[in-house]
Amino acid sequence: MTGVVHVICATLRPDAPTGSVDTAVERAHAMSAAPAVLRTVAGYTDGVILTATWVADRTALEVFAASPEHMAFVMRGLAPCISGMWSAAAETDAAPPAEVDALWVFAVRNAESVFEWQVRDLLQALAALPGHLAAGATFEERDRYRAGGVVAVPPGGVQAFQAALASARAGWGDLGAQVVEAFAPVSHP
Repeated sequence: MTGVVHVICATLRPDAPTGSVDTAVERAHAMSAAPAVLRTVAGYTDGVILTATWVADRTALEVFAASPEHMAFVMRGLAPCISGMWSAAAETDAAPPAEVDALWVFAVRNAESVFEWQVRDLLQALAALPGHLAAGATFEERDRYRAGGVVAVPPGGVQAFQAALASARAGWGDLGAQVVEAFAPVSHP
């Protein structure tokens, strides 16, 4: 069964007050209680807040996107402390992961120089990374991104994942310039 993964990458302002960042992270975790959500995982570093939310299908994504929990995260959690953000929603056959130590979120920009075969090859290469890949072609952000998703890194797997990702990047060629990405350890409520 094909589900949907929705990722958000929010870049924190360097001068963001600690209290506002803490509030944003709390609101990220609160999205787990939103209607239609199968699972939300949040990651945080000094530079970014990341979320990956799994829902059953496109209809469930609409329910989640309109939920008070999602709106509170974006409007009252992120807005006071970020300088920018991007998001992507992709259909995927990957169920939510059981245990996660870190998140790597990515999206492939829609550019004239990006071909479908390149996107397919990239997604296939990402499937070989040590972690739980939930990714695919985007549908909401089709005008902005061609594909997107997340690799949920399992406990104890951060070093192996980072080494494998660095090696994989070498094979991306010109497509690498069109990949937006971020990495963060998982934040627990």
